[in-house]
Amino acid sequence: MSGACCVLVVSNIDLRTNTPITKPSAFLKSSVRDFILNINNDYRYMKTGYYVSLHAEILGNDVIPTTENAIDAYRLPVLLVRASKNGVPIMPYLVTDSVKQIMDEFSSPIVVFAVNPFSFNGFKTAKNRAALYRAVKSLSMNYRYAICAQPLCGEMISVKSFFGECIYENGNTKEIAKKVYETFKIPACKLHFQRFGGKAYLSGLQPLKMEEITPLDVNIISKIVSRVSGKGWFD
Repeated sequence: MSGACCVLVVSNIDLRTNTPITKPSAFLKSSVRDFILNINNDYRYMKTGYYVSLHAEILGNDVIPTTENAIDAYRLPVLLVRASKNGVPIMPYLVTDSVKQIMDEFSSPIVVFAVNPFSFNGFKTAKNRAALYRAVKSLSMNYRYAICAQPLCGEMISVKSFFGECIYENGNTKEIAKKVYETFKIPACKLHFQRFGGKAYLSGLQPLKMEEITPLDVNIISKIVSRVSGKGWFD
């Protein structure tokens, strides 16, 4: 997208910028017609960040992120499929609630992610069958939901990403963060990577807790927002 357009920044994060910032509570009561840049720590379904994007779409506004992208980014199998189609390296994975199926498919150790969209859990690693049973039971909410299992071939790394920018310098993590943002347009999130053989592979994406957002993070987001509002359009 390109061209001149008004950008309304809606954020639940206290940014340090001269750009006017609207709080989600105020925006949700409004009928503003603008391009909406929705900055939130959590865009999961039924969370405030999701409702800001939904309200923008109901009003007929273009918005970053869209509700479709917000939902897809937090559904791990969909995240991995869409990211892979955009050239992001990913790990082999299995979506199931069966420990036997996981052990038939992968050798230990194994990393287990929640698929349940309401979960704030990251991942658990399992080095043996007993640990795998515990991890699956915990992340599946006692087998109510499936989980996503991946072989653990290297080191797990978690980094914060803001508009596709991350400060982690190792290998291809910056390139992956950029491509994930290009695909889903999630302004703020945590990315999980698995690194081995000198290369990083996308393993998952998670919302940020407010207490995880540091003053340095706020400065990074604020600078990007100031740059965006000066251009008049967010590419």
